[in-house]
Amino acid sequence: TVPNVSIFSTNRTTTTGSLVGNAGFQGYIPKFGTILTANFNNQRVGSDNPISILSPQYNTSLNFTVTQPIFRGRAFDQPRRTIEIAKRNLSLTDTQFRQRSIEIITNVQRAYWDLVYTLRNLQVQRDGVRDAKEQLAHNQRLVEEGQLAPIDIVAAETQVANFEQAVYEALNQVAAAENNLKNLISPNKNDQLWTASIVPVDPVDLSAPRTTLPEALEAALENRPELELNKVQKDINRIDQRFYREQTKPQIDLVASYTSSGIGGTLNPNFTNPLLRGCETNPTAPECVAAAQSQQTLLQNVGGSATSFTDILSNKYSTLRVGVQFNLPLRGDKTAKAQLGRSRVEGERLETQREQLEQNIQVDVRNALQILRTAEARLLTAAISREN
Repeated sequence: TVPNVSIFSTNRTTTTGSLVGNAGFQGYIPKFGTILTANFNNQRVGSDNPISILSPQYNTSLNFTVTQPIFRGRAFDQPRRTIEIAKRNLSLTDTQFRQRSIEIITNVQRAYWDLVYTLRNLQVQRDGVRDAKEQLAHNQRLVEEGQLAPIDIVAAETQVANFEQAVYEALNQVAAAENNLKNLISPNKNDQLWTASIVPVDPVDLSAPRTTLPEALEAALENRPELELNKVQKDINRIDQRFYREQTKPQIDLVASYTSSGIGGTLNPNFTNPLLRGCETNPTAPECVAAAQSQQTLLQNVGGSATSFTDILSNKYSTLRVGVQFNLPLRGDKTAKAQLGRSRVEGERLETQREQLEQNIQVDVRNALQILRTAEARLLTAAISREN
């Protein structure tokens, strides 16, 4: 409701009510970058304005539009870029999940063998306490027999105390290692695993992997997730370069649209035909008859509320448009060129990053093999030392 500011109406206010129901569809042909749109618009308008002939009035239209890029967007455009990047991101997510899984499995295995080590170490410390107590008892017998000085008993007792301290420290290490393993494998803080003790059952005698440096390097370069992540990032970068290269082209589109419209309604009861003013006294006057016939013809052409749909089906009011749409920057698209240059630099950075990753992987493999060989040698010498 708005105040009336028209000299053609004597109403103080004008009230207009409208009901709109529209539907749209947009299609896309990825091969050619063709955009298809269809819109169905329907509106019902009612008004008490005396200069509005129809109330309510129904306006309906059905529109089809086809836009075909000629240069920019024909070979590659933003929707296709989004789809291709989404595919690569899916692979990227899978690779990240695999990398995370490898890290978790490695941490669990390391925590498991840390627990095995602490349990074995605890047993060794307990054996040390047992042997130290036997040595203390032996020294006490020798002191009673006069073969050792009493000071040797003090030394043996000190050794027992030292070994007992080592037992307590080993117990602390066992608890810490067990809690670390539980933290990695239990689903939450309320799991029953926290009230139980973990007893490792896998054998310790594991055979060391036998491989050469070239074989290990080849396996690492084929399976390391870092290289897969870098490859996916390079694929995304190539997609960006293709898209920004396409954006540097001029934009020229063929556009065609077809619209079929319809109208319907009934005569506004508040409408006053200005051409019929003064015809009350002489309705048969030629000008009055002509004005009445014009109003009647208009209402017949408009029809009722349903004619807004039948007009569309009968193609009564149609509009066809065909044209060419240009978008040509005067000095070229500097933004697209800058983005293309930036994506090329990013491609060079990713290539350098891959070389660095391969070199770091080579260092990791060499260090791992060296640690493996050193551990085997230490194990051998430790066994000889234990026997001696």
